[in-house]
Amino acid sequence: MKKKLYRSNDHRILFGVCGGFADYFGIDPKYIRIGYLIFGLICSMFARLSILPVGIYVILVLAMPLNPNQSANSFSSFFGNQTSNRPARPNNQGRKVIRDVKEKDIKK
Repeated sequence: MKKKLYRSNDHRILFGVCGGFADYFGIDPKYIRIGYLIFGLICSMFARLSILPVGIYVILVLAMPLNPNQSANSFSSFFGNQTSNRPARPNNQGRKVIRDVKEKDIKK
């Protein structure tokens, strides 16, 4: 079976490019990210090369397809797998929830 290069859904921070390379080569994604960071720092020392890392990343985002074998994430998890500490909202079936209300008895 031939290996293909895909963007990763599981090891993504922005678009999954570094995670895709890590999956392809079978190494930890942090090593790819550290290498890309060093590459970006070296290129930033030269004025004409300073846009090169961003341009390469954009080209790779456009050229690499998402991995069809991994679960597709929703738009809310577009910038990595971030979890929220908020509890799940109950289904209120269209009713409004009023909070911090003081009740008063009305006398007629």
